[in-house]
Amino acid sequence: MKIYFYLGVGIIITLIVTLFGYSAYLNSRGENQIAERMSNHHLPLTGVKVQERSLMPVVELDLVNLYSNDMTDVVALESGRVIQLFVEKNSHVDRGNPIIKLLDEDIPLKIRQTDSDIFEAEAQLVKARNTYNRYSQLLENNAISLERFDEAEAAYKAAQARLANFEAQREQLLIRQSREIINSPIDGEVLNLYQTVGAYVKAGTPVALVGDFSNLNFTSTLKDIYTQRLYVGREFDLTISEGEGIQKSYGANFSSGNLGDDQIFRAKVEKITPDLSEPASIRQVVWSVDNRVGLLEPGAYSKICLHSNLSHKCLSVPVDAFINENKTQVAVMVDGRLAIRNVETGITDGKYIEVKSGLQAGDIVITSDTEGIEEGTQIDIVLEDN
Repeated sequence: MKIYFYLGVGIIITLIVTLFGYSAYLNSRGENQIAERMSNHHLPLTGVKVQERSLMPVVELDLVNLYSNDMTDVVALESGRVIQLFVEKNSHVDRGNPIIKLLDEDIPLKIRQTDSDIFEAEAQLVKARNTYNRYSQLLENNAISLERFDEAEAAYKAAQARLANFEAQREQLLIRQSREIINSPIDGEVLNLYQTVGAYVKAGTPVALVGDFSNLNFTSTLKDIYTQRLYVGREFDLTISEGEGIQKSYGANFSSGNLGDDQIFRAKVEKITPDLSEPASIRQVVWSVDNRVGLLEPGAYSKICLHSNLSHKCLSVPVDAFINENKTQVAVMVDGRLAIRNVETGITDGKYIEVKSGLQAGDIVITSDTEGIEEGTQIDIVLEDN
């Protein structure tokens, strides 16, 4: 019985091993067949040839802060009560135009008191001068002692100093009185009036905000690949995302000729730091924006685009050809198979990107989605018009 038992166990083990071996054979054969079929199968994809194109560079800035170099608080230099407003909010003022008039009732009284002191000092000066002149003649005739003459001379100089002191006090009071009319220090628009008639204002208190928004500035940090094509004075067309330009915080007036959300502004390069003659990978650029239409005010703006009006001829590929977010890799066709290339890119116009290295004219880059397709897979390319 044991012989039959061991024989049965051996047969069962042999069958199990045989089944495992056959399964492994079928699996290997299936994989080989799939690989062979895939090697003989050509995936249809679309692509374009790498070639020279004339790009109109576009620089996209996620966020910029516009500011005005001509914007200031108008500050009272004297204390007083507001008795008159010469302007209204949003009205235009030139430099030196009056904005507010104050009144300090003590100043006229002090001026009258000083005038009285001056009259008295002038009379004392006349008396001291006559005494000094008389003593000078007597001293020449040796009819008076030198001590008496020195006293007369000292009294005469003291009278002169006293009169000069009162005259200086009066001049100072007149200056203070002139400061009761507060003038605009710059040309611009009255953006805000902080005070009303009847309010008491202390010296050093802002009474109005005046700004000129016809020209605004902003600063951007750009890679050297962009700044190398810039120069001071170069102009760009600037556009702002829809609705950004008309959100006014100061309520400055709109000017005629504005196109609302469709407005195109002129931006000009004012300064590049460090200078282009010095090596740097990143530079700071100061821009000025022509805002005579009055759509913009100082503040933060998102999604700003700078469009160049000068073309740049270079090797380029479509933006859709890049397979990673950093725009450093593209899929290409090499000998009928898919391959991955690392590239160095430059400027862009939003549709095409400059290729500085990694590709050459005539190479075919794939614009179809290549996700899941392994490198080395045979492909067929349908060239797109470009």
